[in-house]
This record gives sequence, structure tokens and C-alpha cells, in this order.
Amino acid sequence: KQWYQRRVRGGLRLAGCPLTDEAINYVIKFCPSLEHLDFSYNPNMNDRVVDILTQSSLIYSLTKLDFSGCSHLTDKSLVMLKKCYDVCWVDLRSCKEITRGACVRFAHSLKRELSITEDKLIHPPAVEVYT
Repeated sequence: KQWYQRRVRGGLRLAGCPLTDEAINYVIKFCPSLEHLDFSYNPNMNDRVVDILTQSSLIYSLTKLDFSGCSHLTDKSLVMLKKCYDVCWVDLRSCKEITRGACVRFAHSLKRELSITEDKLIHPPAVEVYT
């Protein structure tokens, strides 16, 4: 592996950044082992970008995703996110196009038990949520 592929393993916070497709592709290329991604309040986040993410090697490492406030995501994104093997925390609060029903179906489709609180915050049941 190249040096840059091992450099960023933890998380990347890109909250509020109006990311382009090119920037998303750089994240995938140079940070293929990320565990946490924060795309909250990104005005360009949509189902197409989630599709790009879920067709990358990130599906093997991601455990926590924050899409809160991404108003262009729909229920289709949750169907695609099922490809992320170890995801256990997804924040979809203030995602107006994502339904609670889709969150319930997503949480029940994964290999571990997950809870849904605050309308669209999906997390392990033992986690206390502070806002």
C-alpha cells in the first residue's frame, strides 16, 4: 500500500463543506480506511454521492456516518448504505426526504441490533445520545 492509504484511518469531518464529486473521489482514493465520515449539512450530498461511496473500499471500514442536515438524500441512500458491513451509527436527523420507515428497515437489515432515537439517529442500543 502507498503511504497515503495508511495515513488517515480514524475519521474525517467535512461538515458544511460543499463538496464536489472530485473531492469525494479524493476522499475515496486517499482515505480508503476511514471509519468515521461527517458530511453533515453538505449542500451537495445526494443519493448519487452515497452510491459512489458504497461502491468504494470504504464499505469495509466505515462504522459511523453523519449525514444530518443533508436535505437531498432520500430513502434510496439507506438501501445503498446496507453495503457498509460494519456501520453501526448513522445520523440522518434533518434529512427531510428520508422517512422514519426507511430508517427502521435499514436498522433491522444489519447484522447487529440498532436503535433509532431522535427520529432518525441510528445507533447501538447501549449508546447514550447527547445533543
